[in-house]
Amino acid sequence: MLPNMLFIHPLRQMAMLLQKIQRHDAALLESALTAEQFPLWQQAQTAIGFSLRACCPLCDQVKPEFGQPKPGWADLEQQIHATIGFLQSLKAESFAGWQQKRIETTAGFAQLELTGEQFLYLYALPNFYFHYGMVYAIARAQQVPLTKGDFDGWHQYPEGFSFLR
Repeated sequence: MLPNMLFIHPLRQMAMLLQKIQRHDAALLESALTAEQFPLWQQAQTAIGFSLRACCPLCDQVKPEFGQPKPGWADLEQQIHATIGFLQSLKAESFAGWQQKRIETTAGFAQLELTGEQFLYLYALPNFYFHYGMVYAIARAQQVPLTKGDFDGWHQYPEGFSFLR
């Protein structure tokens, strides 16, 4: 599976997740797990951006900027759809040899030099899922009734199900 395809399904899930969160409480865009962490909107925008930050250097493309400063719900939805469209437009041949490419990037204040394979699997995907997971965690901490199926699109549970009850 090419790198761009790894992000399309979870981005679609994030779009649905954000719609559920908005329907529950539109004010949650500014919510965070702690005062020292990014709010929900920034966690979502960072996850979306990581899909581009992951794929563009692996296929020698310039990373487009679809995000807005401090986006609203509609802006995040538009950013996800534009990102999916861009990722779908990437041609398989542009990823030729992506596993061996040398990728230079930063992780916080650390300078990294990784192979494309290391960059994707050990850096970019974990960061994408970290920020996407934070969107889910913030929403659950604010009592939004979400399930694991809302996050991954695969799991199904009956209404009101709990492993703990």
